[in-house]
Amino acid sequence: MAASQPSAEIQSNVLRSLKGTPFAATSLVPLSGGTANFIYLADLAQPLDDGVRQVLVKHGEGFLASNPGFQLSTSRCHIENVCLRVLSSSSIGAPTTPSNDNYRYVVRTPKHYPFPQDPNTQIQEYLPNGTNLKAYALQHWSASSSSPTASESTTDLQQTQARQLGQSLGRWLRAFHDSSELQARAELRAAVASNGTMQTLKHTINFQWLLDRVAQFPDILTEAVPVFEEVKEMAAAELKDENRLQVIHGDFWTGNILLPNTAPQSQTPETPIPIFVVDWEMSQLGLPNLDLGQMLAEMYELWLYKRLRAGLSMMDGLVEGYGTVPDSEAFALRTAVQLGAHLVCFGTSVPGWGSPEQVREVARTGRDIICHAWRKDRAWFEEGGKDELVCLFKIVKGGLTRDNTTQE
Repeated sequence: MAASQPSAEIQSNVLRSLKGTPFAATSLVPLSGGTANFIYLADLAQPLDDGVRQVLVKHGEGFLASNPGFQLSTSRCHIENVCLRVLSSSSIGAPTTPSNDNYRYVVRTPKHYPFPQDPNTQIQEYLPNGTNLKAYALQHWSASSSSPTASESTTDLQQTQARQLGQSLGRWLRAFHDSSELQARAELRAAVASNGTMQTLKHTINFQWLLDRVAQFPDILTEAVPVFEEVKEMAAAELKDENRLQVIHGDFWTGNILLPNTAPQSQTPETPIPIFVVDWEMSQLGLPNLDLGQMLAEMYELWLYKRLRAGLSMMDGLVEGYGTVPDSEAFALRTAVQLGAHLVCFGTSVPGWGSPEQVREVARTGRDIICHAWRKDRAWFEEGGKDELVCLFKIVKGGLTRDNTTQE
């Protein structure tokens, strides 16, 4: 059985599959960061035509790499291959000219190298000294650095960096969601439309788990069950209207954003900073609120659990960068529902993320966000509830337009 193959045997098989191709490697070094796939850094025997000497090799089997007993279709590999190939050839996925921000973040997908020898193996651009955004925030934007005893210049630098990074991610996400070029690509839409398993999984995690969490926090969530049930029905109905659905990332969170692991103080305006959007296996047809709400929730957790103000700065920048949208108040409230659902379902389930009381508070916060958003109670966000969530309504009025100039 393939599921019983030891990782050393799989690594040997992958190395052998690279022989006789431009990606023949002298070594494969396993990398951390994924649970579903085997990921390696390959040192190439010969540089590629573009001078590259190292690439990332991502290999999928019919099971979770971290849990061989859990079966998982390799169709995910095909879907990610299509996404990266199409995005690499588009203006959204390819390198662009940096903006005029003080910190010039260039958000894109990693370069995709065709590898027809094995449909379950991908060759991608490798980001040296890379780390994911969640790990970066915890390392470089620590609560101690944001404390009253920290120097004002250090604190200001962190908040500026976090806000501008959020803005860059927001601009990229909006361009990806709005790109008529991408949304019209029949190959891309067909590939993600075939990802019904992941679409169903996403819906289950976001909304069925809401009701499942009631047993875990009965004193906090029982009163919200009627709203949770209505929200679940609403989300199920959304999936039936395919004309409203777009190609989305499907798992847009801080763990799937890679950047160089360099301290804020060492970054200069003259040097563009690459930001990679990775892991496209859950790409599917859905509403853009799913991507935006999930990322906002993950950034918010940095504040709720670790008191990192940089998390709030990133949230603010993300919404600013995303810009105004049609039917903007309804969009903001739907995004808030998604944010709250992610807090309740995922934010309460990360081992070691916070104390038991913090976990309960996150469940309570997620509940309140869902219920007030469902009741269209915008005033709760702006006046009497969680004032750090006012940023959600920058897409309504007084926010930024698509070219990031303030609306009158």
